[in-house]
Amino acid sequence: MIDPSEIRRKADNLYPAFLTAWLAGEEFFPRAIPCEKRLDDNLAVAAESIRRLKSQAKEVRGFGYSIEWQERASRTHGRNRFPRRVVFETADDLLRYISKQHEFADFAAAVERLRRRHPPLDPWIRSHRQLLIDNAPQLDGLLQVVDYLLLHPRPGLFARELPLDVDTKFIERNRTMLREWLDLLLPPHAIRADEEHFDRRYGLRYAEPQILVRFVDEAIQRAAGSPWSECSVPLTALAERPIGALRVVIVENKVNLLTLPQLEQTVALGGLGNSVTDLRYLCWLGQAELWYWGDIDVDGLAILSRLRGVFPHVRSFLMGEPTVQEWRSRIGSAGNGRAAPPCPTLTPAEQAALVVCAAENLRIEQERFPHAFVLDCLRGLGFELN
Repeated sequence: MIDPSEIRRKADNLYPAFLTAWLAGEEFFPRAIPCEKRLDDNLAVAAESIRRLKSQAKEVRGFGYSIEWQERASRTHGRNRFPRRVVFETADDLLRYISKQHEFADFAAAVERLRRRHPPLDPWIRSHRQLLIDNAPQLDGLLQVVDYLLLHPRPGLFARELPLDVDTKFIERNRTMLREWLDLLLPPHAIRADEEHFDRRYGLRYAEPQILVRFVDEAIQRAAGSPWSECSVPLTALAERPIGALRVVIVENKVNLLTLPQLEQTVALGGLGNSVTDLRYLCWLGQAELWYWGDIDVDGLAILSRLRGVFPHVRSFLMGEPTVQEWRSRIGSAGNGRAAPPCPTLTPAEQAALVVCAAENLRIEQERFPHAFVLDCLRGLGFELN
């Protein structure tokens, strides 16, 4: 015999389907749950099952399920009335029974506001019911952000500078949901569709990356008009003022970058780690002979692969499988245990290094290579050392 705990579980499972039907304007009630289980042969046990079922019914509690009875003959219990099914007759019956009446009221109010103010969000509402329920308490703030950016697309302000009645971390905490809404509501010219970074995507100002630049050729330094041989430059500034170097070497480790020798027709840049694809804004790198040097491990090779996705002509050094085999026993250490991600742009030698690093949890950090060995490698690659 079905009992109230099982009815509660099945009623909970009805809730998402009810929300879907309600959003579509479809009738959902009455909704029945069959009482498919037979009564226990023991008369006392059967009577207790009926008592429990009736104790939680609408006839007793004033809400919840109603019991539909069916008169029939039973070999054990004789001719009697047996529960055939329980029925939730109205939305209020179901919502009160599963204690969702307040949650649904907030959800319904949020849906009404969004549909009225921003009709294009309706498909999003239908496919993100629970997310809207979870965020209904902060709907005012979300709408403030969206409405402001609709009126002032790409404002060029820090998020904390926007004249909104939300705390300074609000946009940061809600970027995923805001992005989904803004992509549906903003005109195409207000969205940089190829940009994943939230602030850049919607034209907000942000603390942009600083690129460490090291001039390893004094002639290039003079031509660039820089009084410093080493300096940090904002990404956008470096994008707007190309450096006229034949070669560019990107080095992840700062000490390795700062200990590079003087190299003719070359400028060296510090890497950006997992944000390496931000270098795509430096369009002038596409015209330079481009080199990359990072750690030999799963992360380092994945970074190289992403960089090559932006600049297909970039070459690496000291990052292939021959280097792994030569140096693993001398300077290798344990990696972070991560599985290798797809790295489709790696060369066969780099791909082989990735396989070894992933299989053996190996890392060879670039700063552990002897300096003299690095210099010999650069000479072998055709760099002219001064």
